[in-house]
Amino acid sequence: MTDKKGTIGILTGGGDIPGLNQSIRGVTLRALSEGFDVVGIRRGWAGLVQLKREEGADNSEWVLPLTRELVERHAYTGGTFLHSSRTRPSAVPAKDVPAHLKDKYTAEKNDLTDEVVAGLEFLGIDYLVPAGGDDTLSYAVELGRRGFPVVAIPKTMDNDVPGTDYCMGFGTCVNRTIAMARQVTSS
Repeated sequence: MTDKKGTIGILTGGGDIPGLNQSIRGVTLRALSEGFDVVGIRRGWAGLVQLKREEGADNSEWVLPLTRELVERHAYTGGTFLHSSRTRPSAVPAKDVPAHLKDKYTAEKNDLTDEVVAGLEFLGIDYLVPAGGDDTLSYAVELGRRGFPVVAIPKTMDNDVPGTDYCMGFGTCVNRTIAMARQVTSS
């Protein structure tokens, strides 16, 4: 018998902001301490779109097991070591459809949500934690509507994610803007 409670997937979408690696670290350490495995999805939603669901396929470019050592190593660097993208799986242009899916998706814009859900199932992910702004999280809502468990981390310097009081990245944006304004007025 195993004490494993399941697997949590983490991805980051949109632009980089300070605090992403610390968020990945926080979720990972807590999940590991609670008995979950944790998997990082590289390059945001693109990692799930590009994933090849074949046993033995090399998906190391898209998926990364997260360990205490790995997240500690990246915890105090800026940006996101998982990388991000602006891919929206519900509207993938024909030119961006992965080669292994080109025969199945031929429209000018393609909804690859079924591929994303199948990828999450293939990876054995039970819960998904996307960190992103309005676009990343509005797509996460669609997954939630399909019944996939999602817990979002609001991340945008615009502080415009509906249903949140404060978004990661907003404080840095305000503080740096004030600092620059002070530099200009003191010159």
